[in-house]
Parts: sequence; C-alpha cells; structure tokens
Amino acid sequence: MSAGSGDPLRERAGVSADELSDLLSLVGASDVTELDVTLGSTRLSVRRSPAQASRPAPADEAREPRSLAIASPLVGIFRPSVASGDALAAGQSIGAIEALGMPTSVDAPQSGTVEDLLVQDGSPVEYGQPLLILRRGDAP
Repeated sequence: MSAGSGDPLRERAGVSADELSDLLSLVGASDVTELDVTLGSTRLSVRRSPAQASRPAPADEAREPRSLAIASPLVGIFRPSVASGDALAAGQSIGAIEALGMPTSVDAPQSGTVEDLLVQDGSPVEYGQPLLILRRGDAP
C-alpha cells in the first residue's frame, strides 16, 4: 500500500472499516432483522434471521433496549390509569381493556417511566397493538 492511499474499503465501497464495524455493532445489539443504508452512492444491506436477532451476542447480553412497547393482550376499549412521565413498578397496572363489559387489567412487565402514551382513553385497540412506551429502569 502506498503512503498516499487511504482506506481501501472506503475507496471501493464508500464506507470505512470503522464505520462498517460501528454499524454492525449497533445492529448486533438490537432486534433489527433487516437494514438498508445508503451513504452517497453506496448501498449497504444487512439481513439476519429473526432467531439470530432474538439471541443476544455474549458481549451484549447486559445491554437491553432502553424502551419497551407494552402491547394490548386483547381486543377492546383501552382505559389508561397512567400518563406520560409516570413512574411504574413491575406488575403495576397501566390501565384496563374493556371487552364485553368486563375490564381486564394490563400490567407493566418491569419497572420504568411512561415515555409515551400511544392510545387515548376510550379508544378501541387490537390484539398486539402497542399501548404505551416504557423507558426501562427509571422507576424507584
């Protein structure tokens, strides 16, 4: 390699080895299964099976995403009992889903702070629909 030449990967692909390594580390620490990135004239596609995405790498086992979407366990009308900014303990009710006149409590799977309430009081919800975003570990 001559003294004047730069990073061969950057010269051929438009992305440096460090940038590629950083991108792959970010994807590896997430549950992303497919990512397409365009940098100038370079297009990079990263794909992996959902089974690989759900299995954390050994170095990333302690690192979980900071936010978690809590989804509706059934179809019905959502009645939240929390608001954005509220601190929650694991097992605390976030509200209820009313179906056939019967309310079913929806509980926080872990402690945290309500980052965003996605469904307003009295709105219909579907099974699996995200109800709120919980920022993990911010609660006492």
